[in-house]
Amino acid sequence: MTDDRHRRAKEIFLATCERPPEERPLFLKEACGGDSELRAEVESLLAFHQEESIRVREVRLEGAAGEDLKSLSEFRIVQQVGEGGMGEVYEAQQLEPVKRHVALKVIKWGMDTKEVLARFESERQALALMNHPNIAKVYQAGATPSGRPFFAMEYVRGIPITEYCDTHRLSIDERLRLFIQVCEGVQHAHQHGIIHRDMKPSNVLVTILDDRPVPKIIDFGVAKATSQRLTERTVFTELGQWIGTPEYMSPEQAEMTGLDIDTRTDVYSLGVVLYELLVGAQPFDAAELRDLGFDEMRRRIREEEPPRPSTRSSDLGDDAVEAARRRRTDPIGLARELTGDLDWIVMKAMEKDRMRRYATSLGMAADVQRYLIHEPVTASPPSSLYRLKKFVRRNRVVVVTSSAVILALIVGIVGTTVGMVRAREGEEAAIQVAEFMEAMFDDFDPGSPSGGMSSTEAVLDRAVGKIQTDLAAQPLVQARLLTALGGVYTGLGEFDRARPLLERGLAMRRELLAANHPDLAISLSMLGMHLYRTGDYTRSQRLYEESRVVRERTFGPHDPRVAWNVVCLARLNWVQGEFQEARTLYDRALEIVNRSQLPDDANVGMVLYWYGRLLIDMGEYEDAIEALRRSITIREAVRGRQHPDVGWSLAEYSRVLHYVGDYEQSESAYRRALLILQEAFGPDHVDVALPTSGLANLLRTVGRYDESRRLFERALESLENAYGQVHVEVLWNLTGYGWLLFDAGDLERARSVFDRAVEIVHELFPDGYHVEGYCRTGLGATLAALGDRDAAEKELRTALELSQRYYPAGHERIGRPHMYLGKLLGDMGECEAARQHLETAVLIWRRELGPDHLDLARALQALSRLEESCGNSIRAGELLGEAHDVILRNGSSTHPVVLLVNSEWARFQSSKM
Repeated sequence: MTDDRHRRAKEIFLATCERPPEERPLFLKEACGGDSELRAEVESLLAFHQEESIRVREVRLEGAAGEDLKSLSEFRIVQQVGEGGMGEVYEAQQLEPVKRHVALKVIKWGMDTKEVLARFESERQALALMNHPNIAKVYQAGATPSGRPFFAMEYVRGIPITEYCDTHRLSIDERLRLFIQVCEGVQHAHQHGIIHRDMKPSNVLVTILDDRPVPKIIDFGVAKATSQRLTERTVFTELGQWIGTPEYMSPEQAEMTGLDIDTRTDVYSLGVVLYELLVGAQPFDAAELRDLGFDEMRRRIREEEPPRPSTRSSDLGDDAVEAARRRRTDPIGLARELTGDLDWIVMKAMEKDRMRRYATSLGMAADVQRYLIHEPVTASPPSSLYRLKKFVRRNRVVVVTSSAVILALIVGIVGTTVGMVRAREGEEAAIQVAEFMEAMFDDFDPGSPSGGMSSTEAVLDRAVGKIQTDLAAQPLVQARLLTALGGVYTGLGEFDRARPLLERGLAMRRELLAANHPDLAISLSMLGMHLYRTGDYTRSQRLYEESRVVRERTFGPHDPRVAWNVVCLARLNWVQGEFQEARTLYDRALEIVNRSQLPDDANVGMVLYWYGRLLIDMGEYEDAIEALRRSITIREAVRGRQHPDVGWSLAEYSRVLHYVGDYEQSESAYRRALLILQEAFGPDHVDVALPTSGLANLLRTVGRYDESRRLFERALESLENAYGQVHVEVLWNLTGYGWLLFDAGDLERARSVFDRAVEIVHELFPDGYHVEGYCRTGLGATLAALGDRDAAEKELRTALELSQRYYPAGHERIGRPHMYLGKLLGDMGECEAARQHLETAVLIWRRELGPDHLDLARALQALSRLEESCGNSIRAGELLGEAHDVILRNGSSTHPVVLLVNSEWARFQSSKM
């Protein structure tokens, strides 16, 4: 680097140091532009500066407590950053096994009683399970030589969420988007059996990651482990049973019995946090509350209703103007914005009766998301007029596609009415549809003559009957509504009910409309989608192609509606293993949406999602990760963080992270995807089954067999209920399930499952299918484990041949049949042939999966075993050493491969002594 560039790097470094930590990444990105070399130089200066700052700030540890901390050789204490009644918090540098910045929380000297230690042990496993981007990670838990428990946690450089929002003058919508992330983090903790019990702004710090503000929840579990808090603001009783902060405490916490505390306690506290984020003040004035006296303070928390946020914002007096300014509005505008939905959401979360609160923090987040995209919130009164106003407002921007809820049906009817009036199809048609809509709303109105609030199934069935009788004189209206209802039934997984409606709608439109009418293309596409989902790929492809031709004639070849048909055709090629044809079509679809839309349009996110799925199967993992990351970003921005589209993109992103060996991030992303999809469709819906199966497959990989088995079986039940016994998605689930049974040692059951999977392949794809090689590899490995070597060899050679036929040379999935065939031949004493197959597996996985992937360690260990059995002990030791290096780089400690390699390595080391 030249002197001028060194000088420029130094200038940027000094300017960066002057900025707050949360602003530095964005400033650095802008200052360096696209000059990666310059940025690398500045980042190296910043890293050196941070290291020097740490050395300067290192504290002297004196006395018995200090000597106790010094004995933790893997940590270097930098400075004390907090102290409470029973604990101390230190900023520290972890030196091994990974060098990183941590917050070290240690029980105070002399407070390590049997009760405290017992509660600490009960929390340790739960804390170790948590892994979420909005929760400060727990890296390590243990005890000092004197027995004092400690936690080493992620060191979060951030400020409380309320302070961050006010400092940056975030609007109400921007605050809500941050708050949704907090709810997702709390939900993750609840799923792992942890109740925070002290949710408040100072325990939610906002830091900057990748130029984006990210809230991080801190102090999970510690209060529960020690019966008290590590921060001074927390109030304690003499009995040490009142854990929390009064301003944010739920009524059941104020009871102090401890018998009525569940996850809804955190929902209440989240409601108070949201109240403060929106209003700029707490529901109960903090100073006034603490001056009331202990018993009166408890009574007020338990019994008195706080004012609504809109009312409180109007009563702030002189502070109202400043509070509104920090939210980029004025006092009148702020009160208006809070009135209605946001009042209802906050007050539902803060209900005194916990049975009337949101059942989960995710339910609260979902309502916030509904507010952001102008959908009805569940906290609102169930008024038909209110819901209709929401539909009309939302549909000014987009037309919501059919979904698994009745509301989607009504949205479609509203769109139909607007479309007919716009097309001037006649006043009579508009009146008929208006009456139809009114009847549908009656089905939801408890005050209607019918009693209202009918089941989903009853309302849909009644709608079909009304369409066929009441709208017989309006065949185009009838066709439109039959098609809409067919789409709803498809979304619900009611495929037998959907098909006749979609076929009837298409037949009517073919008869009544011109060959290039856009409504005909809609019917063709919707029936094509239905047929794709039910496995009739030949007819589906024909309908999609016809729809594409209609749309190209009507809208031109570069319209996004044409791109949708191209994606569907690509998907059909992909699911049948025709990868190159699918890739060509995806490239064309991406070109269309990039030309005709904004870079962050929803159509781009859709194409990238399907493209990413194809790239995963082609083994192009880095490209898949990039495509899916971009898909998630676009869909979050356009649809909102809780939309099912985001859930599906996250599920595929999780899958590719699994394949590249990033198991922790994969599990975190899978669980977030499932929360989103379960909230949208329910836990047993068919669209939740595939990500459930994906998570099950990940858990199989990391050795959590019991949980994996439960998830595989739940997914299989959903898929079979929706699709029957023979379907491609049932096949995919069975394949992973078979490998789980093999890994868990249930070999007879594994053989049965793999046999069934191969039968499904032959029934659905007589000409062959790319998944067959994976199925036969599992069957061959199982037969080998059962001792049937001849049958095993036949299956594994067939599996290798099939994998090489469908996947490009060197694809990582070809490594698996090579490895199991090599292991089998080694057991049969065929050293040279076995060596060739195992060395090929090592070569493929080293190149395709990287140097720290556990599948590489698995292959190296198998090759080591072979060399040992063939008398090459020196080579065996070298290979085992390589495998041990892989697992050290990987960092996993509980994976079965890690345990196996460690055991072998220990045996090898002891043999040398």
